[in-house]
Amino acid sequence: MRLGQTFLQNRKRTLKDLNYSTDKTKLNVSTEGYFTFYHYTYEGNIPSIMTDGLWARREVACPYPPEELIGCHLVEGFIDPLPAWLIESQYYNDLGYELTKKYIGDVLLEISLPMADFQIYIADYAHILECKMIEEEKGIGIGFEYDCSNGRECTQAYVNSFIEMHEYIDQHHAPIVQVVRLGEGIAIPSEFIEVSKIQPRK
Repeated sequence: MRLGQTFLQNRKRTLKDLNYSTDKTKLNVSTEGYFTFYHYTYEGNIPSIMTDGLWARREVACPYPPEELIGCHLVEGFIDPLPAWLIESQYYNDLGYELTKKYIGDVLLEISLPMADFQIYIADYAHILECKMIEEEKGIGIGFEYDCSNGRECTQAYVNSFIEMHEYIDQHHAPIVQVVRLGEGIAIPSEFIEVSKIQPRK
């Protein structure tokens, strides 16, 4: 059986379950119940973000989304300003960082959300990196053996990896924060967002 099959067939199966290397960064949660994480954007987006907030444009997309995520859209972020797995992953080297430079902006936002009021998950981007690694002929990564011809398998495994943040304790190799809402719209109001004092990509 392909290694990836277990992630395609099982919700919340993690790399930690199979003793692969995972990111040990702890979630930053205050005693008041606020979760702090980070999101990169482009300079030109700052005025609208600081006025309205972060808009959830991307749908939770995979062939068979879990029932609670059907029709949901999301905003993604990082647990750390510049996670170690982006730059020196044991399985994907610096591929995560190369993709970051290509596809997202370089202005870092710091977001602090009251956890009780938001639907927040942590997903493992390793499943996406696996196919990116193969597409860019940089190696085979962990060796899930996904069919990378159309993205269906890696996105299914990615969405299957969504874990509610209160259940997350370093289960993922490449953790990504997912703030989810039903339908398109403002997922994170501006009152919870500021431009970070730390700007690692500037």
